[in-house]
Amino acid sequence: MADLSLSLTKRFALFAGLVVIAASVLMIGMYKQVASDDLNAMAERSNTAVAQIFSNVVWDAHAGFLTTAHFLSPDAIRRHPETQAIQKSLLTRLRGLSILKIKIYDQNGLTVFSTELAQIGEDKSANAGFLAARTGHGASELTHRDTFSGFEQTVEDRDVLASYVPIISASGSIEGVFEVYYDVTDLLATIQRRQTVLQIVVGSTFLLLYLLLILGVWLSERQTRRHYFKNLDLARAAARAEESNRLKSEFLATMSHELRTPLNAILGFSEILKSEIPGASSDETRREYAHSIWSSGRHLLNIVDDVLDMSKVEAGEMPLDREAFDAVHLLESCLRLVEKQAETDEVTLTSNVASGLPAGYGDERRIKQVLINLLSNAVKFTPEGGGISVWLGAAPDGALQFTVADTGIGIQPGDIEKVLTPFGQVETSYARRFGGTGLGLPIAKSLVEMHGGSFTLESILGEGTKVTFTLPPKSTAKDSTTQDAALCGPAVPVPA
Repeated sequence: MADLSLSLTKRFALFAGLVVIAASVLMIGMYKQVASDDLNAMAERSNTAVAQIFSNVVWDAHAGFLTTAHFLSPDAIRRHPETQAIQKSLLTRLRGLSILKIKIYDQNGLTVFSTELAQIGEDKSANAGFLAARTGHGASELTHRDTFSGFEQTVEDRDVLASYVPIISASGSIEGVFEVYYDVTDLLATIQRRQTVLQIVVGSTFLLLYLLLILGVWLSERQTRRHYFKNLDLARAAARAEESNRLKSEFLATMSHELRTPLNAILGFSEILKSEIPGASSDETRREYAHSIWSSGRHLLNIVDDVLDMSKVEAGEMPLDREAFDAVHLLESCLRLVEKQAETDEVTLTSNVASGLPAGYGDERRIKQVLINLLSNAVKFTPEGGGISVWLGAAPDGALQFTVADTGIGIQPGDIEKVLTPFGQVETSYARRFGGTGLGLPIAKSLVEMHGGSFTLESILGEGTKVTFTLPPKSTAKDSTTQDAALCGPAVPVPA
């Protein structure tokens, strides 16, 4: 869910960013186009006004010459006094304005006048702007000129708008065409400055909106994630409750079987002894029945002890009587308790004690309980002809370390967590022969962790199991009852 929501935020940020950029570019492009259109319209109006002025002032005075100039050669037109008069009149009236050049074309497209005299006589009959003006429509073209010949001097690096304007007589007929070159460099610079300001304003506005959108999405997403994880916790709690109920049912089924078996034996043999059934009166038979009753009672007591120990661990009410102890002596006493069963099952039992052992510190009775449990399990689940090895030494961090390894039936990797859970026995035909509550390993693990040590179980199915646990030295051991209770807390819960 975290990855999904993060990806959602990134996707939204990318999409919103693209939309913001596109909107900004579109708005700026629209502004640029509108500004360009306004510029053209303004320049055209200005050029039309210039043409009107020329028509009113100059054309009427020189119309006869301009309409018949096509009969003369270009050189004759350039030298003609009328041309000089028109040039002088234009310079007088247009000096100081943004008009760079004026051309006059007759109805056939011949250039009969130009402020740049060298262009007189050029044919513009095929020019699109001239053709448009010849039909009564104005036309303009915006260009950038690195060098341009103006009225009185050559100018450089200028933006020029060339407009073709029809010359209309008093009768309404089109008698020629003006081409007016208007200098719009300063206007374009102003537009560019305004465009830059607009880009900054629009960009800042959209950036602010973008950040506000991202913030809103992030807050909404965080709220959604909180609800998701809250619902997930509720689902997990429900699953744990369901698992607890399942374990409770399994616990009741297991305990009813485990308790019934020794109780049946105790009651059965006691009934035989009580009823004095023939054949059961001999001393040997009575001893055999008494031993069976004792064994069943012992087994029943072990079951009850396991349940009580697990309950104390879970409740954090198992006190630890910490003191220094002889680790080698403890190991030897544990080995003696299981060696007879190992010999009966034809399982080899070996031990190895390292030199320079750190001093043992903790509740010796509980550590012995852990070690006996591990050894008993190893003997129980190692088939005939197998072997068990025990190692006592020091861990790299200076802690006392016990390792019990066997060549037994092993455990699948996916079942290791299960065997460390109360009543989580792995169902195999070999394991079912021995029964049990399934509390031994969880109790052992909890007791080690209550001492501040570590407990690890490694196993390969069909090859064997190795269990290693460590006990910290006295200098780092936690002694207080409060600390013991805190360590007890995380233990695997026992179903009610």
